[in-house]
Amino acid sequence: LLGKELITRPYLTLGIISWVILLALAFTSTQSMQRKLGKHWQQLHNFVYLVAILAPIHYLWSVKIISPQPLIYAGLAVLLLALRYKKLLSLFNRLRKQAHNKLSL
Repeated sequence: LLGKELITRPYLTLGIISWVILLALAFTSTQSMQRKLGKHWQQLHNFVYLVAILAPIHYLWSVKIISPQPLIYAGLAVLLLALRYKKLLSLFNRLRKQAHNKLSL
């Protein structure tokens, strides 16, 4: 039943993915988890950028009537991502280099 719902309503899939990521971020936000994860803590918390993209899409898909509220949230998400453009660009470049290095081994 749940699988059928996820297939027929893809916005549920985006919502669940976003929720799981946010749950992981909340679980690892304590100082003790930051120490345990070390440099991997920041890598994990960079997934907040993915949530910033997925959550507004989830909201836009899930509303039954067209209203300005989901568009406002999507616009704010785009604005916040634009403000972090340099960080996002360096993150994507780093991931691309890591993938290239793994492929050339």
